[in-house]
Amino acid sequence: MDLPNFYHYNKLQKQRSIHNADLQLASDALMSKRDENITLMWLDENIDKELRDLFEQIHDSVIVSTDQETFLKTINGITDEKILVILSGQYSRSLAPLIHDNKQVYLIYIFCINKADYEHLSKDLSKVRGVFTQYSHLFEGLQLELRSLVRQMTTFHLFDQKQVSLKDLTRESADFLWYQLLKDVLLAMPKTADSKIEMIDRFRIYYSPKTPTFLTKVDEFEQTYQSCDAIRWYTKDSIVYRLVNQALRTEDIEALLAVRYYISDLYACLKKECEKLKVQGLDVLTVYRGQFLPPEDIDKLQQSVGQLISTNGFLSTTRSLIVAEIFAGPGNVIFEYVIDTHLNQNIIFANISEHSEMPHEEEVLFDIGAIFRVEKVYFDKSSGFWKVNLVAAGEAENLTNNFRRQRRDRMIVPSIEQEFGFLLIEMGQYSKAISYFDNLIQQHQNDDIFKLNCYYALAFSYSGNHQNVKALQYATFAYKRCIELSSNTGKGDRMLSRLFDLLGSIHLERGETELALKYYYHSMNINPSDADNPEILVLYHRTKANICFSQGNYTQALDHFQKRLTIYENWTPYDDRALAESHSSIGRIYLKIKHYEQAFEHLQITLELFKKSLPTHHSALSSTYLDLANICHCTKKYDLALEYYLKAEESAPTLKKCTDNSVLLSAHLCSLTGNCYLHKNENALAEQYFRKSLALYGKCRSSVKDENILIDIQWNMGVVFSRKREFYSALEHYKESLVLVERIMPDERIRIAELNDGIGVCYEDTGQYDICIEHTQKSLEIYEECIPPDVEKLIDMHNTVGRCYCMKHEYLLAIKHRKQSLLLEEQKVPRNVAQIAGLHTSIGWSYHLNGDYDSAIDYCIKSSHMFEKHELTDHVEYGNVLNTLGVIYFKMKDFERAHKFCSKSMEIFSINRNMESEHPAIADNYETLGNLHFINKKQTPAFNSYVLALHLLKKILPLGHEYITRLRTSLSQITEVEF
Repeated sequence: MDLPNFYHYNKLQKQRSIHNADLQLASDALMSKRDENITLMWLDENIDKELRDLFEQIHDSVIVSTDQETFLKTINGITDEKILVILSGQYSRSLAPLIHDNKQVYLIYIFCINKADYEHLSKDLSKVRGVFTQYSHLFEGLQLELRSLVRQMTTFHLFDQKQVSLKDLTRESADFLWYQLLKDVLLAMPKTADSKIEMIDRFRIYYSPKTPTFLTKVDEFEQTYQSCDAIRWYTKDSIVYRLVNQALRTEDIEALLAVRYYISDLYACLKKECEKLKVQGLDVLTVYRGQFLPPEDIDKLQQSVGQLISTNGFLSTTRSLIVAEIFAGPGNVIFEYVIDTHLNQNIIFANISEHSEMPHEEEVLFDIGAIFRVEKVYFDKSSGFWKVNLVAAGEAENLTNNFRRQRRDRMIVPSIEQEFGFLLIEMGQYSKAISYFDNLIQQHQNDDIFKLNCYYALAFSYSGNHQNVKALQYATFAYKRCIELSSNTGKGDRMLSRLFDLLGSIHLERGETELALKYYYHSMNINPSDADNPEILVLYHRTKANICFSQGNYTQALDHFQKRLTIYENWTPYDDRALAESHSSIGRIYLKIKHYEQAFEHLQITLELFKKSLPTHHSALSSTYLDLANICHCTKKYDLALEYYLKAEESAPTLKKCTDNSVLLSAHLCSLTGNCYLHKNENALAEQYFRKSLALYGKCRSSVKDENILIDIQWNMGVVFSRKREFYSALEHYKESLVLVERIMPDERIRIAELNDGIGVCYEDTGQYDICIEHTQKSLEIYEECIPPDVEKLIDMHNTVGRCYCMKHEYLLAIKHRKQSLLLEEQKVPRNVAQIAGLHTSIGWSYHLNGDYDSAIDYCIKSSHMFEKHELTDHVEYGNVLNTLGVIYFKMKDFERAHKFCSKSMEIFSINRNMESEHPAIADNYETLGNLHFINKKQTPAFNSYVLALHLLKKILPLGHEYITRLRTSLSQITEVEF
């Protein structure tokens, strides 16, 4: 009997060994994808142990599967990374076609014994880029593909060419322009021996001790690198382009700072080569770039014809269309760039083939941030490629130059080193600014003015992170140094004014109003009003506004903020950031005094201005979204509130390497988002966000935790579990919240009352009536103290206590509390007839349980007449009172009336679909009708009625409830023999 082919394959595979040279090739190849959004997946049930161990050591985004089911489940779960797949021969025929159309799959390799058996797959499927039988060939091919892919992974910034002024910028344009400014400052920073050492150290950390080949290359770079060789090192398959490209593409500021020495060298070399080309008389240059793009990116480019486009790294192109087509791979994208050197004097590019280790690629390299206009995007049937035609856009220079000038004007500092740090502050990168200025202070211990600026920057950054203890510490350092400088040299007065203003803001956020006022007044004394100096005037009005705000004088605060806004509106040049901050201040005062319409209007303007002028993850954007969400929440526009809360979370500073305060903000946002879902009765989503909020809160150190946030999370989790009828879990969360409230805010009496109320309801629903009464009475006492009293809450509390006394068979106490509810309800204006009638029914029910049937019928008849007189016979409580009369008449053995009222009650419940389908009265009707059938010896209808009643009650009562026990007893009286 012949064995199937795969058996022979497995047998041979088990016998094949892997050599050390192959393992080294694999290690080198995988390092090409380090820290990239690339996952390598290998499916082979007999993969060599040494190879598998290597994968586990090198990178966590190498996934080895030994069975098809796990492999497919894993690959379908990856949504935001490019996937390179290696399939063993036995799986390739079935799986390669199956995964080929997965948009995350970039390429497929087949590793097999007999190459001829699988070569047809590379012809039929464009993503099958190779069939290999030897490890060495497989890893060499993988290394080349990864190198190509890493070079292709460039992020595009698109913006409309009509955006000729800063007023017209879009969200994506603002990100690009901030990046341009960051590049400018990086290139202007001094090149020193220390910055080169910093870069080498970064290389050594990046290429860990597990990759000795790369560490050897780091040693080679350290010993032989010269600035004039920057281009050659970039083109080599070396340590340089991996780290530099990854830092540029991800816009990792810390990494960019570390490799600025090399970036500056490469820029200088490109500029020098560019000048050579222009001297040679080059008029027009046409170059190409082949790139894999997913369909959604191609769609985006099609929608971007006429718009400007830029990359966030060095742009690698080729003069050879053939080379571009090889890089693109079958069916992908060819970019054609046309540069008129006469119209684009400032664009930097160079033909680097003569410096390259791969001259056949005819590479032309563009400087960071080169801008082009998209002319045409189309699919070329003759070549099988998408084609994108672009031309260099020199007209964009005005836009970028204006932005650079405006932003740099905001940061008047004495050195380029400090300018980089203040740029981080402007971008909202407060944690990175703190780290940067901490290092700067260590390097300039003997420069007093330099250290003063650093102390101020640290105070400002800690304040931006809401780390006010640290902010106050550094502001105090700066203040003392400033006083010394003023006394000794006469310098420091200008900084002193800014420090007083900052100290005022810090104390205000800490709730220390008197200290805030003191420093604000000091600030005003140093900067007297000067009608001819708008810079001093805006500071004067902001300070006056902050003083008025601190004193609770919101009208005058608004007046000063409005005057500040007017100055900025007439300011030349246009400053969108300053305008946004002015609108924000006005909007937040309106929010404080609950003028929601005006608050929303100003904060919407703030949002649009910030979106045009701030990086995506700036805390000011997140705060503005949060304010808008809170307005919508207060005005019960929960859908819109939810939209803003989600955007606030999306725009919040990334949680990677963030501060406890950032995590706390995210916890707060998740809690607020969950609260919106709670109001929309989307309980599963609400629970999901509350759990996420609780997890984030748990990550924060106790020193920065805001227990108000925890109170809300625990409270809302209690509501979620209560709605799920998981009352013991609800009690856990309610009690946690109550303990916190009683400890940290004992004066918040209403909060305490509401929590006791929630706890009481849970105890009622679990049949623990004494404890329910205890908590509800506490709540009742607090609400009775309120002036004016909260009548609705008092009615609700008396009802709860009345229900519990009924269940305890203490009917007179039940009647007392229910009559109190009725008295309060009848005093309300306007009168709620349905509520009053319903309370008559409850009192009637209590009298009937106490054996006073006459009083019971009297109250219930009054109730039914109210419903009928006011034509409320479709109300749920009308069905309830009819049921109550039916039950009472049954107890009085007036079976005819009992049947009449219960049947009529069932009719009311059944004909109106808006009625509650699980109302206890329906179960009462079924039981009473069952009892009537049983008395008349109609066993089957009786049995069916009892079953229906039991089925309903199991949904709304604990299984041990006496009502359920009674029904089970009734069912047990009917035996199967009797049917």
